Amino acid sequence: MKVGIDVSQSIYGTGVSDYTIDLVSHLPQSALFGYSLRRQSDLRRLFPTSKIYPFPPVAMHYLWNKLHILTPETLIGPIDVYHSSDWAQAPSGAKKVTTVHDLAPFLYSQETSSQIISVHTARMKWVVKECDAIICVSRNTESDLHHLFPSTVSRTIVIPEALPSRFLLKPASYKMKAKSYLLAIGTRQPRKNILRLISAFLKYSPTEKLVIIGENSLSLSQPSITFTGYVSDQSLVNYLANAVCFIYPSIYEGFGLPILGAFHHKIPVACSDIPVFHETAGTAALYFDPLSEKSIAAGISDAINSKTKLVKLGTRQLNKYSWQKTAEETMKVYQSLC
Repeated sequence: MKVGIDVSQSIYGTGVSDYTIDLVSHLPQSALFGYSLRRQSDLRRLFPTSKIYPFPPVAMHYLWNKLHILTPETLIGPIDVYHSSDWAQAPSGAKKVTTVHDLAPFLYSQETSSQIISVHTARMKWVVKECDAIICVSRNTESDLHHLFPSTVSRTIVIPEALPSRFLLKPASYKMKAKSYLLAIGTRQPRKNILRLISAFLKYSPTEKLVIIGENSLSLSQPSITFTGYVSDQSLVNYLANAVCFIYPSIYEGFGLPILGAFHHKIPVACSDIPVFHETAGTAALYFDPLSEKSIAAGISDAINSKTKLVKLGTRQLNKYSWQKTAEETMKVYQSLC
């Protein structure tokens, strides 16, 4: 059985990138291929044996999602299974598998760019019409998919992700101000709920400082709040491992990989009381109402005060996930189609 896997999205530093890199590294030898106009060298560094083409993503969106021409077989030869990326769905004579990480462009269209909505709408048209199997990274994502695209019900399989390998870096040996800061990861989308977290911190926080991995798109100037901007994987791990608590206040996510990173580095987690985080974190986090500032602050305090218990539970919860298991379950999907 020859499996062709599109690895194009591995270079963007996202959860989808983590998924692609770590899944492929645990699968048996596959026919890997990808495309990028400006970052071909980055793809080749990640996947030295893959076939990389100098095609811009916009062009591949047009060829695959719009015109729906040019098969992967044209690029890499005959294959039995084609596993598409999260960005483009090519036509193929092989059995087709894709992974759906979240449905945010459809559920939160008001905070998603028109370009991204256009891309995902065009791609999902072909996914719904042609894919033989659709892997969802959580039961919550599967439920969203069934709600939005009912005809997919008989073709979905839930296969959880695992701890991204970049979180395995060892943190720097120094301690940042005796663990006196809270840590969050945020972007400008309202569903990330960073503004409400900031308000809760300023009114009720038990700590001196809040560090947010991400850009200061709010133009906020507060000495007790730091926006880091882009950080390297090493810096991300340093911030995470030296925090007093990791906070995940999102209203919607597809899985919540940073929670596993906090578990690995033995940091207590306080997160939103939403179904997907209960899947990911189980009993190993303190949950709060993401729409209530008082609840957010109380959840953070409880998590800090329950550190010993939460760290122990977090280690146990983390052991439920492994990329080897994810790869084995994915291989079963491939084999079931051939």
